[in-house]
Amino acid sequence: MSMQENYHLLVESIQDYAIYMLDPLGHVLTWNVGAQRSKGYQEAEVIGTHFSRFFTEEDRATGKPGAELRAALEQGRYEEEGWRTRKDGSRFWANVILTPLYSPAREHIGYAKITRDLTEKRRSEELYQLLVSQVKEYALFMLDEGGHILTWNEGAGRIKGYTAPEIIGKHFSIFYTPEDLAAGKPAMELDVAVKAGKYEEEGWRLRKDGSRFWANVVISPIYKDGHIGFAKVTRDLTKRRELDRVTQANRILEASNKELERFAAIASHDLKEPLRKIRMNAERVLGDVQHPLSEQQQVALSKIYGACGRMATLIDDVLQFSTLSQADHFEPYSLQGVLADVEVLLEQTISEKGAVIECTGLPVLLMVPAQMRQLFQNLVSNALKFSRKEERPLLTITQRIVKGADVSESGLWPAEEYLELRFRDNGIGFPQEAAEKIFNLFDRLHNKDAYEGTGLGLAICRKIVENHGGVISARSAPGQGAEFRILLPA
Repeated sequence: MSMQENYHLLVESIQDYAIYMLDPLGHVLTWNVGAQRSKGYQEAEVIGTHFSRFFTEEDRATGKPGAELRAALEQGRYEEEGWRTRKDGSRFWANVILTPLYSPAREHIGYAKITRDLTEKRRSEELYQLLVSQVKEYALFMLDEGGHILTWNEGAGRIKGYTAPEIIGKHFSIFYTPEDLAAGKPAMELDVAVKAGKYEEEGWRLRKDGSRFWANVVISPIYKDGHIGFAKVTRDLTKRRELDRVTQANRILEASNKELERFAAIASHDLKEPLRKIRMNAERVLGDVQHPLSEQQQVALSKIYGACGRMATLIDDVLQFSTLSQADHFEPYSLQGVLADVEVLLEQTISEKGAVIECTGLPVLLMVPAQMRQLFQNLVSNALKFSRKEERPLLTITQRIVKGADVSESGLWPAEEYLELRFRDNGIGFPQEAAEKIFNLFDRLHNKDAYEGTGLGLAICRKIVENHGGVISARSAPGQGAEFRILLPA
């Protein structure tokens, strides 16, 4: 068998490729098994017909078949991927190569045409692209060799805040903090990824609005006939990091519980027991009708009895303040429910004073419910206690969410967003220069005879707010009421 016959047999037997010859005008001259299999035509049906029958109507209308023949003749070869049609009218995605053929005398005698059905490959690629584009929990995108963004999925848009038209073509260093940019971190990460085959870390990244989020980042080099770029996967772990911090705080608080509980038990007994005996004996002497006291003695003993009561209250407040650090575990709880509990506890005082509490809907927050209840109780009690006699007390509680990037206060736990609470009353107020002093232990602005209390209520408020990673401040003027502003991680 001659070499030409062997070659003809080889071409005829190939089933995965349509291999056939066209004359100079584009008419089909030969037909192999692969062409019959992919296009559906028998050899007798197609020989002599023009190859334009394999094109879609749209491509025929634009003169694409003739354009391909001219391009192959002018350039020596034509290759593309596009839609072609089968005998039954169905479409398939094809890789097409068209090469001009010449006789030994360099006379153009036609074209060799090779077509491969890539429909399944294209479908797989489309499904993969659809999967990548619609994943919302991960930012999945590709970089070129220099770190410029080539692709962008829905998750990337959700996490980083950019749309595809805004970000494609930009350098990926746009996501890095000023500190990391100054340290050359973006370039270092790409270098490590190429040398080690992968780069992975957790760290701060920036969104479009300038806010920071804690990210898990994986960068992998991509190769196709050499290094062509990088695949980058980013996941927002801000909430997980905040939860880890809360868990760590709980462990620390739990470790101190036993020692503090022991101190509270000893203090409660050793400090309050003598007072209890003094009060009990004073009460017994005051009630002894068989040995009546003079009026002066009764007044003195009554003062002792009252002082013991105030001392017992003070001890209770000091113990409460000292044990705030042994907080129970944090849990999601409704602030609206906390306020409802406090209104029940203070129902009698609210009713006696005719007080009004106005409040917008308060959200659920990660908190120690008992402490938050004490915070609200102290602030509401303050509004009731320091109200003006000629006006019914009015306390307005408002809330809003503040972005972390817009918060400048120090001492806050890191968070993406913060809850701002404002307690505004119409009471007697106080000088603004005392706004910090009122949170100190035992500091009082008013005589204890005019307003009862131990001077610990607002110190306890600050301690509770700090236990929750927040800050509290006050603003007021005499006769103008007071406003307490609280920021807490949302």
